[in-house]
Amino acid sequence: MAFDALIGSEDLRERLATDVREGKLSHAYIIEGAHGSGKRTLARELCEALACTDRKSGRIPCGNCLACRKVYEGKCPDIIRIGRGSKASIGVDDVRFLRADVLTPPNDLDSKIYIIEDADTMTVQAQNALLLTLEEPPSYVLFLLLCENAMSLLETIRSRAPKLTICQLPKEDVRAYLDRHERAFAQLAPREQEAILMIADGSIGRAKELLDAKERKPYLARRELATSFVSAYFGGRDSTAMLGLLSRFGTKREEVLLLLSDVQYALRDLMLLKRTEGAPLCFYTDTEAAMTLCDATSMQALLSLFEAVEACRRQLLRNANVRLSLTSLFLMS
Repeated sequence: MAFDALIGSEDLRERLATDVREGKLSHAYIIEGAHGSGKRTLARELCEALACTDRKSGRIPCGNCLACRKVYEGKCPDIIRIGRGSKASIGVDDVRFLRADVLTPPNDLDSKIYIIEDADTMTVQAQNALLLTLEEPPSYVLFLLLCENAMSLLETIRSRAPKLTICQLPKEDVRAYLDRHERAFAQLAPREQEAILMIADGSIGRAKELLDAKERKPYLARRELATSFVSAYFGGRDSTAMLGLLSRFGTKREEVLLLLSDVQYALRDLMLLKRTEGAPLCFYTDTEAAMTLCDATSMQALLSLFEAVEACRRQLLRNANVRLSLTSLFLMS
């Protein structure tokens, strides 16, 4: 059993367990995965594995010895976390602290571990400063760079740190976990459960966040509005109803962009259903309702609306006026 607090990613877990047993860990790793996918869990478990004093239990890490518990509780002085906090990015000053701190040997462990959260938000200057330490680190140092998109890091950083990718879980695996461990999930209506699983997109951590009603409310509201827009468009395009929906879209650029993405996910489902009734859906929780809507339109109409939504998104990304862009979308559609 290896790194069993992380669900899924069996090959990755076994690879790391072998490297820990044989003392072959790299001096740095990039841990890549979507929000809530388990990046922090894997980083913590790797720290526990290096700290663990019980090598006879058969588990890596054992999770029960004093050293493992100190890591789990965040009480180990040799594990240093660096993040952006409330800032938009990690700056060069944060990395300068790190470069000075690595010169001090560890206290409790044989290793000194730096966990850089949101590493893909490091400025270019910060990454270049980190590179100087990554090239010739002290032998006792391990860097863990957590990010959602490793391609946002400089190629020179990526070439010096192997990438560990945490993959999305199948929806049924996320459901099984929530059924076993989260009582609040069982108390929800089936359609709301399905919506959480859709929004979480293979991430247990994200699904757990969405169990909070306040957290999921804006997502569900946005999905309802996207569904209403698509239904109104293909259900006769009543002008009064369409104008009412336009007013509900709001004028906040980021919110409108997210809403338009949901519309595209809905259209993607309908286009797939045009090809095969058994297509896996990523937006609609009610397959029967989606099929009814699919039957009421043509593939060409679906493609035309998808392209109109994409054109609107591109305008907004170029800082076009939100209200004018949405009005153009509604006129085109």
